[in-house]
Amino acid sequence: MAFGHPHDLLVAADRGGAHTGALATLVTIGGFVCLFAWVAWRFGPTLMRFCGLASWWAGWACGSQGGYGYMALLVIIGTLSWAAGTIWHHARRGRWPSLLSQRLFTPMLHTRSASPDRRRARHPGP
Repeated sequence: MAFGHPHDLLVAADRGGAHTGALATLVTIGGFVCLFAWVAWRFGPTLMRFCGLASWWAGWACGSQGGYGYMALLVIIGTLSWAAGTIWHHARRGRWPSLLSQRLFTPMLHTRSASPDRRRARHPGP
């Protein structure tokens, strides 16, 4: 796209076509709040679990460069985020996202396992 074209973003930004005022600001802020609320509602557990994994990765990167204080902070934040997302996933869907999560959180939260014992299901007692 050549510069100076009517649909060029730089030219469009230069013209100042956005509305200004209190109502426009209110609509913009309200739209962002609604967008973030919907994303959190729809993808919340998964995003929290991935943020936890990303924090672990960033902590490893900081630790490998000698930033052990940042590493410890990021590992703690990552663990809390991953745990909160995992518990939220279980509360929302009624099952654990992985066998590791089930083994870690079932005894700690005093919940029953969502997966039945397969031996008893195949051979029920009299």
